[in-house]
Amino acid sequence: MEKYQILIDRDNLATVVDDWMYHGGCDITLRIAKTKGCRVIETTDALYAARMVNYLKVAKKVNIVNNV
Repeated sequence: MEKYQILIDRDNLATVVDDWMYHGGCDITLRIAKTKGCRVIETTDALYAARMVNYLKVAKKVNIVNNV
């Protein structure tokens, strides 16, 4: 299973959470990033990760971790 880690600006966090409340049917984890002023959103849902990257356009960087 793949886990998507999406780095976003702290200012865009509210946009993502609002969108997730109405359209997200998946689990997400929010955490503080090592990069100053940024947050990381983790999810295993590929479709919602793609929504954040393509539709909301909030991603600064995306990391995909394979859990075997």
